[in-house]
Amino acid sequence: MPTIMVNVTKTKYDTAMIVGARPNFVKVAPLLNKFEENNLNVLFIHTGQHWDKNMSDDIFQDLDLRQPDIHLNVQNKSMNEQLGKIVTELDYHLNDEIVKNLFVFGDVTSTLAGAITAKNNNIRCFHVEAGLRSRNLDMPEERNRMMVDAICDKLYTPSSDAVQNLLSENVAIEKIKNVGNIMIDTLVKNFDHIVSKENFDPAEFSLERNYFVLTLHRPINLTDNNLKIIFDAVSQFTKDYDILIPAHPRLKDFVVKNNIDTKKFKVINPQPYIKFLGLVNNSTLCLTDSGGLQEETTFLNKKCLTLREETERPITVEMGTNKVIGVNKNIINEINDSLNTKLASYKEIELWDGKTSNRIFEDFNDK
Repeated sequence: MPTIMVNVTKTKYDTAMIVGARPNFVKVAPLLNKFEENNLNVLFIHTGQHWDKNMSDDIFQDLDLRQPDIHLNVQNKSMNEQLGKIVTELDYHLNDEIVKNLFVFGDVTSTLAGAITAKNNNIRCFHVEAGLRSRNLDMPEERNRMMVDAICDKLYTPSSDAVQNLLSENVAIEKIKNVGNIMIDTLVKNFDHIVSKENFDPAEFSLERNYFVLTLHRPINLTDNNLKIIFDAVSQFTKDYDILIPAHPRLKDFVVKNNIDTKKFKVINPQPYIKFLGLVNNSTLCLTDSGGLQEETTFLNKKCLTLREETERPITVEMGTNKVIGVNKNIINEINDSLNTKLASYKEIELWDGKTSNRIFEDFNDK
């Protein structure tokens, strides 16, 4: 599909912001709105990396986020194909005559593509959510984070451990600014709606009992071995709990292609941001391989078990409600332990206060 130009009307912009995957939208919304409320011109670009309508289009209305100026329609390709295609397409739209600054968010392919294009076109690049590290280079997100942080001009970190990660990699301290977690800005803004009774209708999802929310999307878990271990473990609890799976397109494709039986579970489409977090807020337990959900469950004070061997967000374990349990035959015991353990309220985390976009805006204007 060709690139779609929505409403590019200005010849010069104060900055550009690029998104491509669902978590990026949650991060860009408060910052884009903050900039435009203060009369800065923002060129807003969507790469189309998340091609499922439920993963992207619906979220604009949910987050009060305006439509992008440019939609690249990259869609479903291999990581290398996506990276090359996004860089090539961005090259048509980003040059230092039009815009001198670019914000990239998180750790997806679009993030890396944006940073590469900016640096090759003499554009200053700002990385929001810099410095997170899982120490697992088999994860494409970890490789993306490290490469983006290495070439960006300003690194906005979400927590103090991220600052220490960058300093240990000999990043100059003047490039680093700890501003807090921008995802929490969006959560704080929508908190009352998320937790309201009107946002949660169990009948809409045929929920008749207490339930778990299970989300999976990482390639390491979409294998015959790991998915079988996870599904076998959670199926042991279907006598007492509903298992709700908002299925990422990658998970849906794997299930269909491999003819995997999911009859014991309630598999639903990805949900809009507010409705999804309403489901999380009313659940008994979340199991996930997502990074962002570890943070959201911490803020919502919900039990979370992370189905990975490590996390790039250790603060959610140290001060939050998250436990990293891996993928092995002990998942059943870990679930039982979680169900039988009283949840300790998370301690307030520094700068997770809903004001991260304010701090970024102020720093940008001081540059």
